[in-house]
Amino acid sequence: MTAAMSDPVHDLVDTRYSLLPYVDELRSADELSRRLGFAVRPRRIRVKPGKSAIVAWQREEPSRLGEFDGWGFTAVLTSPEKLANARRRAARHGQELIVHEAADPRSAGATGAVLVTGGVLADPRIGKHVARTLDHLGGDLRITGYNPARRLLLKHTPADGAPEFVRIAADSQIHLAEAADRWQRAELPSLPVEFVGGRDTATRSPWWGTGDLHDRPDPNVAEEVGVIIAELHRGGVSDNGGEPAESVGDSAEANRALDSPLDQLETTSRSLVRLLPERETDIAGLLSELSRRLGPKRELREIHGDLSPDQVLLANSECRIIDLDRSGYGPIGMDLGRWIAACRADSRLHELEHPFMDGYRSAGGAETDLGAWTAWAILVAALEPWRSCSETWRDETMRIIDLAGSALEENAPTTEVAP
Repeated sequence: MTAAMSDPVHDLVDTRYSLLPYVDELRSADELSRRLGFAVRPRRIRVKPGKSAIVAWQREEPSRLGEFDGWGFTAVLTSPEKLANARRRAARHGQELIVHEAADPRSAGATGAVLVTGGVLADPRIGKHVARTLDHLGGDLRITGYNPARRLLLKHTPADGAPEFVRIAADSQIHLAEAADRWQRAELPSLPVEFVGGRDTATRSPWWGTGDLHDRPDPNVAEEVGVIIAELHRGGVSDNGGEPAESVGDSAEANRALDSPLDQLETTSRSLVRLLPERETDIAGLLSELSRRLGPKRELREIHGDLSPDQVLLANSECRIIDLDRSGYGPIGMDLGRWIAACRADSRLHELEHPFMDGYRSAGGAETDLGAWTAWAILVAALEPWRSCSETWRDETMRIIDLAGSALEENAPTTEVAP
C-alpha cells in the first residue's frame, strides 16, 4: 500500500454531487498528483452517485514504462467485495492495483470507501477487452482518448501497414458497425468499421484525413455536412408509433431507438441542481419550457446522434463523418441542436452554424423547433466542464445555462416536421 499522503479536501460541492468521498481530490491535478507521487492531469471523471467514481489521468512527463505509458486511472470503490473483484480482474492480466490509505480513516465516510489506482489494463470494465485486443495488434500504439470504464481510443500503426483507428469499448459495438455499413450503402461519407479479433467490443477503421472541422473550420465544408445530414434524415423514417420501421435496418441493433431526449434532460438537470443549487430556479424553468416544447410525440428518423464539427474529418476538399456509436432513431432536432450548440459554445466555430443550416435546408431538410433543440443540446452538455475536470467548471457551467436560456428565447417555426 502507498503511504498516506493527505486527507481529501472534501469540497462540499463535489461531495454533495457524488455522495462519495475523495471525488474532489480526483478532479484536482494538484491533489491527485500529491496522492500518486508524480505529476498528472485528470482528463475525465465518471461518477455513479453513492456507488463509484473513476477518473482517467495522464502523466505530465511520461517515462517509457509500457505500451500505454503515461495513462491510468484512480477510482473510489465502496465495498471490500468490489475491491476484491477489481484485484482479481487486474491480476488476470498481470496488473496490480495500488490501494491508497487515508491519513484519517474517517475521511472515507460512512461508505467505507477506498481509493485505488491502476493502469489501463487494470481498468475495471474495459481492461479485459483491451488485453484481448492487444493479442491482435502489433507495431506502435498510442492512446488518443480514454473514458474510464467505458472506452479506449488508439492510433495503431502496424510495422508493415497503414495507421488505423482502434476503439475498445465495455459493451458491444455491433450497432456501430451496422451504422457504418448503412452509411456506406447509402453512399454517405463515413469510414468502414471492422471488428478486431472476432470480438464485438473492439473495432478498427482507417486513420483518415489531416484534421477535423473543429480545428480547421471551413464554412464550405459545414454546408456540405448540412446536405449530408439532410440525406441521412430522409433515408430512414419511422412512422410506426414511435418504433423504428423493420424494413429500414438489418437487425434489432440497427433499429434501436435512442434514449428519450427529455429523460436525458431530466437526468442532467438533477445533477446540475446538486452542483449549482443557486441556479435551481433557472434550471427548473428551462426544464419546464423544454418539456412543453419538445414533449409531443415526434416522428423518429435515423440520426447521427452526436453531431458536431469535431466529428467531421477533412482531407483536401473531402470530408468523412465519424463516431456513429450514438446513431439510431430519434428526433431530427437532436442532430441539428447538437451542431448549433457546438458552434455557439466555441467562438472559433460560430461561422459554421449558418452554412450548415443553409446546406440542410437546401437539400430539403425537415423543419423543427431549432431554438428548443439548441437549448436542449446546450443543457444536456452542461456537465462536460465538471466531467472533464476543468478548474473553472463553475463559471463555464453558469455560462452554459445562460446560453441555453438565450437559445430558448428564439422563435419556434410554424411547421413541425415536413414529410
